Amino acid sequence: MKHRKSCGFTLIELLVVIAVIAILIALLLPAVQQAREAARRSQCKNNLKQYGLALHNYHDTHQILPPGSLRGTGLAWGFVAHLLPFIDQANVYATIDFEQTDCAQFILNQQAAGLPDPSSILLPIVTCPSDPNSQVQLLSGPTGPTPNSYNTGRLYPSDYLGVSGSKESSSGMCPFNGILNGDGILYTKSRTRFGDVTDGLSTTFLVGERGIPADWGWGWPICGGTECEQYISAERGLAPPDLPPDTNQSILSFWSWHTGGTHFLMGDGAVRFLSTSIDYPTLLSLSTRSNGEVVGEF
Repeated sequence: MKHRKSCGFTLIELLVVIAVIAILIALLLPAVQQAREAARRSQCKNNLKQYGLALHNYHDTHQILPPGSLRGTGLAWGFVAHLLPFIDQANVYATIDFEQTDCAQFILNQQAAGLPDPSSILLPIVTCPSDPNSQVQLLSGPTGPTPNSYNTGRLYPSDYLGVSGSKESSSGMCPFNGILNGDGILYTKSRTRFGDVTDGLSTTFLVGERGIPADWGWGWPICGGTECEQYISAERGLAPPDLPPDTNQSILSFWSWHTGGTHFLMGDGAVRFLSTSIDYPTLLSLSTRSNGEVVGEF
């Protein structure tokens, strides 16, 4: 009995070739996925480096860091809004009126009138490419997917929040007034200078990753609700990736979509990747600016 041939191969030879190709694909696919994640992780790290450059340039210009968040009669302008001229977004910055004490109403008015506004512009620097919920525009408020959220119209949530220190607000979860006396660098109405960071810039957090929950309801960098939106504390430690949305852990913990840990921008501009299993007292020490702790290797 003769085997039929296809393109010079017997049927058995062809099946063997197909099986070998399938095995090679199965072996190569994880390597390809790992390479892609490595590239995304590198971009995420670079985003935080850009934050560092912007914050240092802001400090050089104003001799002080921007407030982690402002407080007014409504939602608050965040520190990212102040950094826009230092991340090549001067045109977006020009659309902001910081005299408006309710940034949400100001942005809604701008969007309703068809005028430029700072929230509906995608700023790639504020999102981590490893996060599947990043770079997705959210329609906030009662007609959007999170109808119980505040209403600032169209916006893009962020993966990066300021570090307010070692303690959450004592007045409940994500209070409207936020944290007014943080022992870190960025919090509501903070006025921190690098000279105030006596624990050392290389061992003090500036900004950290917190993944965007699947409901997109948290982490509004330009105009938001202060604590939980523009900064959080390190009190709850680091959490594993892919948390359920709208839980205390996903909102109030630093976490990322990277395997094993989370990126943090340090005061000296360096970016460190910290393991989820980092020693808790060390994490708290890194979050404060002037508590006098001595931090070793981390």
